[in-house]
Amino acid sequence: MQRLGGSNLDAVATKVIQLVTVDAAGRPHPSMLSYFEVAATGPRHVRCACRAASATSANMRRSGHATFAIIDERFAYYVKASATELAASMRAAAWNASFDCHVEEVLADAADAAHEPDVYVASGVTYHDPRAAAGREQARAVLAELLE
Repeated sequence: MQRLGGSNLDAVATKVIQLVTVDAAGRPHPSMLSYFEVAATGPRHVRCACRAASATSANMRRSGHATFAIIDERFAYYVKASATELAASMRAAAWNASFDCHVEEVLADAADAAHEPDVYVASGVTYHDPRAAAGREQARAVLAELLE
């Protein structure tokens, strides 16, 4: 909840949250979102913004399922949720749809200290966007809309 609350964005501005949906053939479909596209609105609700015309959005519309993989230094969490579309087009970014995901299960993943002492996740996935500074205002607007 704290990690996805929309505060301390500078610390997570280049980090990725993986979103896995289920495609029409029943196979996992991975995608990547930023912390500007995912927001916890309460302990049981996570909202996300995805390109409206993407396979990810189509999968959530069809199956109603989503799993967020939130992985960073020394932790890995998998948030399993049921997904419902809130808006087919967002005000802050018309090409994005927004979804409310009702949290059904949160799993924590870690090495077994008894068998793998001193083993831990060293980092999460990060991205580089040379236009990030220019797009930060719009990214913050997307996040603010998700938090409404």
